[in-house]
This record gives sequence, C-alpha cells and structure tokens, in this order.
Amino acid sequence: MSTQTAELGSLEQQQTVQEAQQRNQLRNQINYYIADNGTLVGTATDIAHILLNELSGFVNKLSAAQDIDDVKASVTSLKATIGDIEGKVATGELTFPYQSKGLDTVKQEIIDRANGVNDLL
Repeated sequence: MSTQTAELGSLEQQQTVQEAQQRNQLRNQINYYIADNGTLVGTATDIAHILLNELSGFVNKLSAAQDIDDVKASVTSLKATIGDIEGKVATGELTFPYQSKGLDTVKQEIIDRANGVNDLL
C-alpha cells in the first residue's frame, strides 16, 4: 500500500467517505431544488394526519359493519381521499423515492433507524 493510500485510510474507509459525500450532495440538491427540511417535515406530517384521520374513520365504520354492504361503505371516504394514488403509481404519473431506492433497502433503513433510536431510549 502506498503512503498516500495509507494516509487516506483503507479502500473501505475511502468508499464509505465517498458514499457519505454523495448522500450529502443529494440531500443538498433536494433541499435546494425540491424542499427544505421544514417543508419535507410539514408534508410528511400532512400525510400522517390524513392517513390517521382516514384510518380512524375506516376502523370505526368497519368495526360497526353488519354485512358486506357496510364493509364496502366503510372504505368510501378512504377511497375518495387516497384511492387515486395507486392508479397514478401504476401509470408512472407518480413515483415514490422508495421505489428508486428499493423496498428492501428502505425497510432495512427503517429497521436500523428504529432499533437505533430504541437502543438510545
């Protein structure tokens, strides 16, 4: 190994640093061109509130359902609110970052982050 390479660390360390730099560059582009962190948090919060409200209504209606017609009626509001999303994804009009990152990658990130936070708690 050359002296210059030894000073920079192992190839794995160099790759880790390069990946972190690329991730930070991408995050900066998102922040500059798409939305700042506050806007992203606001959008995520809006989504969570919509889903919480709609899911609550769905669960309450579904739990009171007496027959299949009641079951079908329980999804009316939920379908009206978010039912078009699936079609937009199917046509390519809407794409989510998790689709580009890969579902397995995103799920592992979720697991790692949840476990990390839980370990600190």
